[in-house]
This record gives sequence, structure tokens and C-alpha cells, in this order.
Amino acid sequence: MSRPAETNAGTHSGIDTGQNAGTNTDADAARGPTIEDLRLAATQMFGAERRLRSRDHGRQGELTNAQLRALAALGRDHEMTAGQLARSVDLNPASVTAMLDQLETAEIVQRHRSTEDRRVCNVSLTPRGWELLERKLADWHALWEERFAWVSDQDIHTAVRVMHEIAEIYDTLSTRLGPAGSNEDG
Repeated sequence: MSRPAETNAGTHSGIDTGQNAGTNTDADAARGPTIEDLRLAATQMFGAERRLRSRDHGRQGELTNAQLRALAALGRDHEMTAGQLARSVDLNPASVTAMLDQLETAEIVQRHRSTEDRRVCNVSLTPRGWELLERKLADWHALWEERFAWVSDQDIHTAVRVMHEIAEIYDTLSTRLGPAGSNEDG
């Protein structure tokens, strides 16, 4: 990737990126636009997911993306509590409870008391839920295989590592910011 003819090294939209600290090497200067391209691509990906989520509601008879993520988590772990499921798919527990009510009514999941601790309510897929999950995952995997057929396994492995790093960056920023409303600057 070629470097733009005119750059403002160390800043993007007035935000200091830290590139001005210390001595920049040619390698640092060359990486600048690449890292910025990565940040912008991540932002585009997050935007695409937000658009998917916003268009995901109200499709009669179809699973939402959140419901499919929940079913996939149940498919991996076979049985979870609602709290475990909420953490696994990164949703709040109240949303998961409402989702499970809908999925249970549709006979896609079932809730049952734990045999080890009657206070614990576990959730699992019904036979209908397993069939639906297998069909949806087959469609999903086919789409991903088609779109990434040209990408080598090594590049996919690298992309996975990079995406995990991006998630860690966002989690680090989230931790630094603290809970909503706790900003001392007011």
C-alpha cells in the first residue's frame, strides 16, 4: 500500500496517535497509514454489524442475529444458564430472558431445572432448535467460505489474531473509561 502524498503524521482528526513521541523511523512512518487503514476497516465492520442488528428486528418467522448467536452458543455448549448465555453472546440478561421466552414459545429451546441444584435453570436446544441451527449454520458457513475462498489459511489465522487484538484495544478503552456517568469532567 502506498503512503498518501500528504499526511499529518501523528494526528488523525486532531487526535494525537502517539507517532510524534520519540523518533520516527522509516518503518514507523510506513506503518502509520496501514494501522489507520486497519482502524478504519474495524470501524466499518462495527458499522456493518450495527446496520445488521438494526435491520434484524421484526422479520416474521426469521431468527434475529442475536437469536442465531444464542443458538450457536447453545450448540457449542449444549446447555447453559441464561446468565452464561448472556455473557457468551454479549447481551444483557434481561434481553436474553425475553429472547428465551420467544424461543421457548417457538419450541426452539427448552428450560429445565438442574438435577444438581434445583435453583439453577438450564437452557438447551430442542430437536427443532438443533435442526434450525444446523440449517442456519450451513447457510452462514457457505457464505463465509464463498467470500473468503481466496484468502489463505495463514492469512485467516493472522486476521483472527488481529481481530482479537482489536477486541482487547476496545476492552482496554472501555475499562479506562469506566461505567457510564462516572466521568469526573462532567
